[in-house]
Amino acid sequence: MTPEQFLEKLKETCGENLLSFVVYGSAAAGDAIPGKSDCNVLLVLKEAPLAALKAVAGASAAWMKKGNPPPLVFTREQLLTSGDTFPIELADMKAFHKVLHGEDPLTGIEVAPEHLRLALERELKSKLLLLREAYISLGGGKKAVTALIADSLSPFLVLCRAALRLRTGASPASKLAAAVELAREAGYDQEVFKEAHALRTGTWSGDAEQLFDRYLTAIGGVCAAVDGWKH
Repeated sequence: MTPEQFLEKLKETCGENLLSFVVYGSAAAGDAIPGKSDCNVLLVLKEAPLAALKAVAGASAAWMKKGNPPPLVFTREQLLTSGDTFPIELADMKAFHKVLHGEDPLTGIEVAPEHLRLALERELKSKLLLLREAYISLGGGKKAVTALIADSLSPFLVLCRAALRLRTGASPASKLAAAVELAREAGYDQEVFKEAHALRTGTWSGDAEQLFDRYLTAIGGVCAAVDGWKH
Protein backbone atom coordinates (compact mmCIF):
# COMPACT_ATOMS: atom_id res chain seq x y z
CA MET A 1 0.00 0.00 0.00
CA THR A 2 1.38 3.40 -0.99
CA PRO A 3 0.96 6.57 1.07
CA GLU A 4 -1.43 7.83 -1.61
CA GLN A 5 -3.61 4.73 -1.25
CA PHE A 6 -3.56 5.08 2.52
CA LEU A 7 -4.63 8.71 2.15
CA GLU A 8 -7.62 7.75 0.01
CA LYS A 9 -8.82 5.29 2.66
CA LEU A 10 -8.46 7.94 5.34
CA LYS A 11 -10.46 10.42 3.28
CA GLU A 12 -13.26 7.86 3.13
CA THR A 13 -13.29 7.12 6.86
CA CYS A 14 -12.36 10.53 8.31
CA GLY A 15 -14.02 12.92 5.89
CA GLU A 16 -13.61 16.61 6.71
CA ASN A 17 -12.04 15.81 10.08
CA LEU A 18 -8.78 15.05 8.22
CA LEU A 19 -6.95 18.36 7.86
CA SER A 20 -3.48 17.24 6.77
CA PHE A 21 -1.65 14.08 5.70
CA VAL A 22 2.14 14.38 5.84
CA VAL A 23 4.88 11.87 5.04
CA TYR A 24 8.02 12.39 7.13
CA GLY A 25 11.18 10.50 8.05
CA SER A 26 13.41 8.62 5.63
CA ALA A 27 10.68 8.33 2.98
CA ALA A 28 10.47 12.13 2.81
CA ALA A 29 14.20 12.78 3.19
CA GLY A 30 15.07 10.36 0.40
CA ASP A 31 17.42 8.11 2.37
CA ALA A 32 15.11 5.14 2.92
CA ILE A 33 16.68 1.69 2.63
CA PRO A 34 14.53 -0.61 0.45
CA GLY A 35 13.23 -3.53 2.47
CA LYS A 36 14.51 -2.02 5.72
CA SER A 37 12.86 1.39 6.16
CA ASP A 38 9.20 1.93 6.93
CA CYS A 39 7.10 4.98 6.05
CA ASN A 40 6.08 7.50 8.71
CA VAL A 41 2.85 9.48 8.43
CA LEU A 42 1.58 12.46 10.42
CA LEU A 43 -2.17 13.09 10.50
CA VAL A 44 -3.66 16.36 11.68
CA LEU A 45 -7.32 16.14 12.66
CA LYS A 46 -9.82 18.83 13.60
CA GLU A 47 -10.75 16.73 16.63
CA ALA A 48 -9.40 13.46 18.00
CA PRO A 49 -12.06 11.81 20.19
CA LEU A 50 -12.47 8.04 20.26
CA ALA A 51 -14.78 8.07 17.25
CA ALA A 52 -12.09 9.81 15.19
CA LEU A 53 -9.45 7.32 16.30
CA LYS A 54 -11.74 4.45 15.33
CA ALA A 55 -12.05 5.98 11.87
CA VAL A 56 -8.25 6.20 11.57
CA ALA A 57 -7.82 2.65 12.89
CA GLY A 58 -10.27 1.32 10.33
CA ALA A 59 -8.22 2.78 7.50
CA SER A 60 -4.83 1.85 8.98
CA ALA A 61 -4.98 -1.94 9.17
CA ALA A 62 -3.73 -2.59 5.64
CA TRP A 63 -1.09 0.15 6.00
CA MET A 64 0.35 -1.40 9.16
CA LYS A 65 0.13 -4.91 7.70
CA LYS A 66 2.75 -3.76 5.18
CA GLY A 67 5.16 -3.14 8.06
CA ASN A 68 4.54 0.57 8.53
CA PRO A 69 3.97 2.11 11.97
CA PRO A 70 0.56 3.52 12.86
CA PRO A 71 0.12 7.17 11.91
CA LEU A 72 1.04 9.90 14.36
CA VAL A 73 -2.16 11.78 15.23
CA PHE A 74 -2.30 15.41 16.38
CA THR A 75 -4.95 18.07 16.47
CA ARG A 76 -3.83 21.36 14.93
CA GLU A 77 -3.68 23.14 18.29
CA GLN A 78 -1.68 20.36 19.96
CA LEU A 79 0.84 20.28 17.13
CA LEU A 80 1.41 24.03 17.10
CA THR A 81 2.20 24.05 20.83
CA SER A 82 4.52 21.01 20.84
CA GLY A 83 7.80 22.53 19.67
CA ASP A 84 9.14 22.49 23.23
CA THR A 85 7.81 18.99 23.94
CA PHE A 86 9.07 17.18 20.83
CA PRO A 87 11.90 19.41 19.57
CA ILE A 88 13.94 16.65 17.90
CA GLU A 89 11.02 15.11 16.07
CA LEU A 90 9.39 18.36 14.97
CA ALA A 91 12.66 20.00 13.87
CA ASP A 92 13.35 16.94 11.72
CA MET A 93 9.81 16.91 10.34
CA LYS A 94 10.02 20.61 9.47
CA ALA A 95 13.23 19.99 7.53
CA PHE A 96 12.09 16.87 5.66
CA HIS A 97 8.42 16.26 4.93
CA LYS A 98 5.92 15.93 2.08
CA VAL A 99 2.36 17.21 2.36
CA LEU A 100 -0.01 14.95 0.41
CA HIS A 101 -3.25 16.46 1.68
CA GLY A 102 -4.32 19.78 3.19
CA GLU A 103 -2.20 22.64 4.41
CA ASP A 104 1.35 22.30 5.71
CA PRO A 105 0.77 21.86 9.46
CA LEU A 106 4.45 22.34 10.33
CA THR A 107 4.52 25.97 9.22
CA GLY A 108 4.68 28.21 12.24
CA ILE A 109 6.12 25.65 14.65
CA GLU A 110 9.17 27.03 16.43
CA VAL A 111 11.87 24.87 18.02
CA ALA A 112 14.16 26.70 20.45
CA PRO A 113 17.84 25.64 20.37
CA GLU A 114 17.91 25.16 24.15
CA HIS A 115 14.96 22.78 23.98
CA LEU A 116 16.58 20.86 21.13
CA ARG A 117 19.93 20.56 22.94
CA LEU A 118 18.40 19.29 26.18
CA ALA A 119 16.19 16.77 24.39
CA LEU A 120 19.17 15.56 22.35
CA GLU A 121 21.31 15.03 25.42
CA ARG A 122 18.51 13.09 27.12
CA GLU A 123 17.77 10.90 24.09
CA LEU A 124 21.41 10.17 23.29
CA LYS A 125 22.29 9.18 26.84
CA SER A 126 19.09 7.17 27.30
CA LYS A 127 19.65 5.22 24.10
CA LEU A 128 23.30 4.62 24.97
CA LEU A 129 22.28 3.22 28.36
CA LEU A 130 19.69 0.97 26.71
CA LEU A 131 22.30 -0.25 24.22
CA ARG A 132 24.64 -1.21 27.07
CA GLU A 133 21.81 -2.96 28.91
CA ALA A 134 20.84 -4.87 25.78
CA TYR A 135 24.41 -6.08 25.26
CA ILE A 136 24.62 -7.30 28.86
CA SER A 137 21.22 -9.00 28.61
CA LEU A 138 22.15 -10.79 25.39
CA GLY A 139 25.57 -11.81 26.67
CA GLY A 140 27.49 -10.56 23.65
CA GLY A 141 28.51 -12.61 20.63
CA LYS A 142 28.62 -11.81 16.91
CA LYS A 143 24.93 -12.43 16.24
CA ALA A 144 23.81 -10.29 19.18
CA VAL A 145 26.03 -7.28 18.46
CA THR A 146 25.21 -7.41 14.75
CA ALA A 147 21.51 -7.15 15.62
CA LEU A 148 22.16 -4.40 18.17
CA ILE A 149 24.02 -2.27 15.64
CA ALA A 150 21.49 -2.85 12.86
CA ASP A 151 18.45 -2.17 15.06
CA SER A 152 19.84 0.91 16.82
CA LEU A 153 21.58 2.64 13.92
CA SER A 154 18.70 4.56 12.35
CA PRO A 155 17.55 6.21 15.62
CA PHE A 156 21.12 7.24 16.41
CA LEU A 157 21.60 8.67 12.91
CA VAL A 158 18.43 10.73 13.34
CA LEU A 159 19.92 12.13 16.54
CA CYS A 160 23.21 12.86 14.76
CA ARG A 161 21.32 14.80 12.09
CA ALA A 162 19.52 16.78 14.79
CA ALA A 163 22.83 17.44 16.59
CA LEU A 164 24.38 18.75 13.38
CA ARG A 165 21.37 21.01 12.85
CA LEU A 166 21.78 22.31 16.41
CA ARG A 167 25.48 22.98 15.90
CA THR A 168 25.49 24.44 12.38
CA GLY A 169 21.88 25.44 11.70
CA ALA A 170 21.48 22.99 8.81
CA SER A 171 21.92 19.35 7.89
CA PRO A 172 21.86 17.19 4.75
CA ALA A 173 18.85 14.99 4.06
CA SER A 174 20.96 11.84 4.32
CA LYS A 175 21.24 10.73 7.95
CA LEU A 176 24.53 8.99 7.23
CA ALA A 177 25.99 12.07 5.55
CA ALA A 178 24.92 14.12 8.56
CA ALA A 179 26.66 11.71 10.96
CA VAL A 180 29.85 11.90 8.91
CA GLU A 181 29.71 15.70 8.86
CA LEU A 182 28.96 15.81 12.59
CA ALA A 183 32.18 13.88 13.24
CA ARG A 184 34.11 17.01 12.27
CA GLU A 185 32.21 18.98 14.92
CA ALA A 186 32.16 16.33 17.65
CA GLY A 187 35.55 14.69 17.08
CA TYR A 188 34.63 11.01 16.74
CA ASP A 189 35.65 8.42 14.13
CA GLN A 190 33.44 9.12 11.10
CA GLU A 191 34.14 5.69 9.61
CA VAL A 192 32.20 3.96 12.40
CA PHE A 193 28.77 5.00 11.18
CA LYS A 194 29.72 4.24 7.56
CA GLU A 195 30.67 0.70 8.53
CA ALA A 196 27.59 0.31 10.74
CA HIS A 197 25.42 1.40 7.81
CA ALA A 198 27.14 -1.13 5.55
CA LEU A 199 26.49 -3.82 8.18
CA ARG A 200 22.80 -2.88 8.28
CA THR A 201 22.49 -3.08 4.50
CA GLY A 202 24.36 -6.39 4.37
CA THR A 203 27.41 -5.08 2.51
CA TRP A 204 29.96 -5.26 5.34
CA SER A 205 31.95 -8.16 6.72
CA GLY A 206 34.31 -7.89 9.62
CA ASP A 207 34.60 -8.29 13.37
CA ALA A 208 31.19 -7.23 14.69
CA GLU A 209 32.35 -6.94 18.29
CA GLN A 210 35.23 -4.64 17.35
CA LEU A 211 32.81 -2.50 15.36
CA PHE A 212 30.38 -2.45 18.29
CA ASP A 213 33.17 -1.25 20.59
CA ARG A 214 33.96 1.63 18.21
CA TYR A 215 30.24 2.29 17.78
CA LEU A 216 29.79 2.73 21.53
CA THR A 217 32.79 5.07 21.64
CA ALA A 218 31.44 7.19 18.79
CA ILE A 219 28.02 7.51 20.41
CA GLY A 220 29.72 8.48 23.66
CA GLY A 221 31.57 11.16 21.69
CA VAL A 222 28.30 12.59 20.38
CA CYS A 223 26.91 12.62 23.93
CA ALA A 224 29.95 14.50 25.23
CA ALA A 225 29.83 17.02 22.38
CA VAL A 226 26.13 17.82 22.85
CA ASP A 227 26.67 18.13 26.60
CA GLY A 228 29.46 20.61 25.91
CA TRP A 229 27.24 22.80 23.71
CA LYS A 230 25.25 24.13 26.67
CA HIS A 231 26.61 27.64 26.24
